[in-house]
Amino acid sequence: ILVRTQVTKFKKLKFHTHENLGYGEIYLPPEEMHTRSLVLLLPPESRAGKAYAALPEEVKGGVIARLGFLVKNVAPVFLLCDSGDIGVSERLKDPHFGVPCLYVYDKYPGGTGLAEAFQEKLAAILTALAERLTSCPCREGCPSCIGPVGGGDTSRVEHTKAALTGFLSGWIGG
Repeated sequence: ILVRTQVTKFKKLKFHTHENLGYGEIYLPPEEMHTRSLVLLLPPESRAGKAYAALPEEVKGGVIARLGFLVKNVAPVFLLCDSGDIGVSERLKDPHFGVPCLYVYDKYPGGTGLAEAFQEKLAAILTALAERLTSCPCREGCPSCIGPVGGGDTSRVEHTKAALTGFLSGWIGG
């Protein structure tokens, strides 16, 4: 796949204290990289797609976003890499496939085989994602289990954790 990133803002921090000194717009050209990727599609006829379709509309965006967070932070344990070695991009409706999906890609030009390893260990990774959610002692979701909530995520945190747990259970088949 072709991964394109572009920095649009900057933040000035004071050395040693990390005090915020300001921020602003920055205009840099996009960086492009060809790499290897795995696409997790959620078509309506698949087990994952059926579990996703059963979710309330108001939490679907939060579930996909939180799934991406979990994959980025749990998968490196199985892939024997750093979380900075893989990238994750979530799509509520991918323009190429027309269904919700999750791209998991190597963050190195040409790829290093992490996407292929992810495919081989998918069942174990999905099980670990579900265990991460159920083992967290929080009731409503916290930055440790479902990640920080913000940006475009308008779903309520407690609904997101419960919905994500149910989605993963439906996908795994448990």
